Amino acid sequence: MTIDPPPDDRIPELYADGVFDIGFGNGMVRIDLFSLSALRKDGNGQPLPAIRQRVVMSLPGFLASLSALEGMRQRLEAAGVLPPNSGAASAPAPSHASPAAPAFQGQLQAAVQPASPASAAPAIPPTRPRSPNFG
Repeated sequence: MTIDPPPDDRIPELYADGVFDIGFGNGMVRIDLFSLSALRKDGNGQPLPAIRQRVVMSLPGFLASLSALEGMRQRLEAAGVLPPNSGAASAPAPSHASPAAPAFQGQLQAAVQPASPASAAPAIPPTRPRSPNFG
């Protein structure tokens, strides 16, 4: 069975700056999406992330989505939009993410415990996400 999509102007769109948190429970994967708040600011006047939407998927649906996202990353690399091997350098997100440490920070600020002190790598300085909504 095939489902014909509605015309493009009738498909609702959602903008998100990124993924705040991903969780798994009761057989479902829950992905919290965030955007930077226009009203809530941190001590430096920078916009704070605000959860805007949650995507809930079955585990097979989530795994299929990962495959689709990886395919898009490869196409963006082939088109020159992303540098080659851009996905190889990313670290896995921490499994202990909390609301105070959203997933967008996990990639850069996750405290990874090295197997031995000699194998410790220098820390990568954190960067704030930028939204096209806030210049």
